[in-house]
Amino acid sequence: MSTSPSPTRAILTPTTATVILSGGLLALLVLVSAMPPLGTAAYLAGLPMAAEDLGITTGAAQLTLTVYIIGLALGQVVIGPLSDRLGRRKPLLIGIGAFVIFSVAIAFSPNLEVMLGLRLLQGISASAGMVLGRAIVHDLVQGDRAARALNIITAAGLIVPALAPLLGSAILAFADWRTIFLVLAGLGAAVGIWSAIKIPETHPVPKGETAKGTEASTPAGRYQATVPPSSPLRFAMYTAVVSFAFMAMYSYVSSAPFIFQQLHGFTPAGYAWAGALLSLTMAGVGIAGSRLIGSTNRFGVLTASSAVLIGLVVLVVGSVLVLITVLTEAHVAWYIAALAVAVAPVALISGSASALAMDASPLRGGASSAVIGFTQSLLGAAAPPLVGVLGVDARPMAAVLVSAALLAIAAALIAESTKAKTRTSL
Repeated sequence: MSTSPSPTRAILTPTTATVILSGGLLALLVLVSAMPPLGTAAYLAGLPMAAEDLGITTGAAQLTLTVYIIGLALGQVVIGPLSDRLGRRKPLLIGIGAFVIFSVAIAFSPNLEVMLGLRLLQGISASAGMVLGRAIVHDLVQGDRAARALNIITAAGLIVPALAPLLGSAILAFADWRTIFLVLAGLGAAVGIWSAIKIPETHPVPKGETAKGTEASTPAGRYQATVPPSSPLRFAMYTAVVSFAFMAMYSYVSSAPFIFQQLHGFTPAGYAWAGALLSLTMAGVGIAGSRLIGSTNRFGVLTASSAVLIGLVVLVVGSVLVLITVLTEAHVAWYIAALAVAVAPVALISGSASALAMDASPLRGGASSAVIGFTQSLLGAAAPPLVGVLGVDARPMAAVLVSAALLAIAAALIAESTKAKTRTSL
């Protein structure tokens, strides 16, 4: 037990705000954060056509997806900390503008090499929406309010991959694959103009300010609320919760085409509908969680940390059910039902744990968001090769799913234990 009280941090909140996280601003942040996954999912339907047009193999064409995802991860590491120095608005608008420019350029790519370079730059610019969406939310609200907002943003990030292929398919019905990127540019331009009009600067940095938690003149006023001390360990553990939850999800996503189409005989359309159902289930639970966190029930108030633990218990139970259906070679309906249980709480877990991680972080908002996003991308990207190395049937997927779920709940329990010790020392 500590012999002296730990200092608390002064965090600016919008209680007396001229800038608040209104429904309109949150909706715009949802769109900003949804643009990056749209850049991948809308293009999937045109991948075979792009390969034929550029005279390359399908495997080579898939590299255009890989470099985009790498760009998303690397961009967050740069843009997040940069926004702590320059503010959120300028890097966000520059990122959206660059996304539009690179999307147009990709539409006129003459060969694979040029396209790979442009897709990397497109991913880096698109990452501004991901990392700064979280940072702007954290600038304006903390705790349960931040968890509610980030649940909605995370849910939108899951809806987009489910529905974006339909957009790509609709475009391909009357145009070629290059038109998809022109449409992405148009959508990005519309979001950019709306952002320029509606998104204020939520993190102006006065000259000489360098440390997180120092008093600053912000649009939110000078009201200060006291929150528990920062904790690097708690920040690391909640970041791990987000990352392992996404690793669990990506272990399913990466193997789903093979499992549904080759093992269970689904048509491509059948697989697409099954995937959409599971994605919408995740999004629906995330949106429901955004409404329930902070509400009072007969057991007390549902806090963000409680939502994380409840979601992780469901994830572990669902993962074990998936493993059982795989080992017993149960009917595919039972497999889908078990998957639905397992992945349902992913948005709820990720949004809530992200808010808790940022509240506990010793870093400033942009840097905190960057660490969360990069780690999430890193472990998410590790799932497909790990599943592939372990084997060619559904059992490796189930094993990775269960392992990631167990690691996530272990990290959450460590974070909760750390918080309890901190409270004791105060």
